[in-house]
Amino acid sequence: MTAGPAGPACTAPSGDEIRRALLDRRLVRPILWLTILTSCFVTFEPSPYEFLFLLLLWAVLVRGLAFPRFIAPLILFLPVLFTIGGMLSVVQVVYDFDSVRYVAITMYLTVTTVVFASLVAENPVSRLDTIRSAYIIAAVIAALAGIAGYFHLFPGADTFTLYNRARGTFKDPNVYGPYLVFPALLLIQSMLSLHGRKLLFTALPLGIIVIGLLLSFSRAAWGNFLLATILMVAMMFLASPGPLFRLRMLIGAALGALLCAGLVIGILTIPGVGEVFEQRADLTQSYDVGEQGRFGNQRRAIPELLERPFGYGPLYFAKRFHQDPHNVYVNAFAAYGWLGGFSYTTFVVLTWLVGFRNVFERVPWQHYQMAALATFVAVSLQGFVVDTDHWRHFFMIAGVVWGMAAASEAVRRTARTAAMTSMPTYLRATI
Repeated sequence: MTAGPAGPACTAPSGDEIRRALLDRRLVRPILWLTILTSCFVTFEPSPYEFLFLLLLWAVLVRGLAFPRFIAPLILFLPVLFTIGGMLSVVQVVYDFDSVRYVAITMYLTVTTVVFASLVAENPVSRLDTIRSAYIIAAVIAALAGIAGYFHLFPGADTFTLYNRARGTFKDPNVYGPYLVFPALLLIQSMLSLHGRKLLFTALPLGIIVIGLLLSFSRAAWGNFLLATILMVAMMFLASPGPLFRLRMLIGAALGALLCAGLVIGILTIPGVGEVFEQRADLTQSYDVGEQGRFGNQRRAIPELLERPFGYGPLYFAKRFHQDPHNVYVNAFAAYGWLGGFSYTTFVVLTWLVGFRNVFERVPWQHYQMAALATFVAVSLQGFVVDTDHWRHFFMIAGVVWGMAAASEAVRRTARTAAMTSMPTYLRATI
């Protein structure tokens, strides 16, 4: 695994290294780009993303893929213990095909996290540049579809809406909205560091994505975007190289906030938009409150789940309470049992820890780490009000966070080894 800038070459690359580099450039990289691009097309299942990921998995196996030791906890708590919990839970309802399929999808998604983590760890900047390019284009496509659907810009465009809310190329506005957050953060980063004509080219896709996100009328997506943006900008400010850059950041952030506010006000003046916005902006909807509301169901479920080591079984929370749990952590215990619930929660906490431990490392991919970590933190908090356990982009971003952390750890290990090598022999013997 290569995790940092290579030193001067002492020997010519071997035939195997040349073969791997060629396969990476001609096979892995374009398939990775297409996989991320198709992540926005999820109006039906299996989606194109599923097929492209399988092709990506084949490509990396042909080329060869090493799993860094650093991601061992990720592998333990996500693809191993979490999915074992699901398999133990599904035994209760093994006759239900939908429940079995649900656990199978979970197993597949956890594998995507490990593969993305390993790919990013071996070549962070190149991999992340590829992901960034494809993800921004995918987000613009999804947002344009959502905008076209909401404003009925062509016959049949209402396919991209649901209950008078933009959903783009997704089934659900509550998944479509959060999907747009990570590429929006990447573009905000660019806006805070660019100027002139380049700034305009960045502002255009960002504006499209923000409008698309707004028209999802997803309160959780709005909160996700706001929290992730504040967190990322705060990390950028703390990690900035000097006072001049910090001042520029503050000015850029202030101008960006004013532009976003103007954009929101302009959108709200369009007939029909303001009314839906006012309705959705209410923090408590009718289906949230009451004994039969989402929060009431969660309160009733928790004491029962404490007595059920294997939970209710996948998808059986909804059958018991006539409503989805709308809380990924409650759902983890309900659908995957105690083992799955504790494993999933541990995975989220560990991802926070490895992310924050490495986010201030001075490495070439630091800005990507900030955007990915801010997105993951926001989505994991959003999980308290939304079921996020089958969101493809959530597992991809988790893999990106772990991959960058593994690469940063490799850089530190290389630096320690170099420092030890440069020491006199008698000093090394005393350490």
